[in-house]
Amino acid sequence: MPELLLYKKDACPFCQKVMRYLDAHGIVVPTRDTATDPDARAELVRVGGKAQVPCLLIDGEPLYESDDIVAYFAAQGA
Repeated sequence: MPELLLYKKDACPFCQKVMRYLDAHGIVVPTRDTATDPDARAELVRVGGKAQVPCLLIDGEPLYESDDIVAYFAAQGA
């Protein structure tokens, strides 16, 4: 199973879309909120090169765009 980490902001509608999908499918993924945690934002910029959310790290590789993140989980059978 890959190591996953989701960077998000609660006020972001695209992040909310991803979180609704995860909740609806009972998927639990560790999250970091870049709006409330400056260290999380800095880490995201360092790893992904930009502060864009949502960003799903899959084994350290960033995946941006809510539709792509949802598609990733759907492809995993979730």
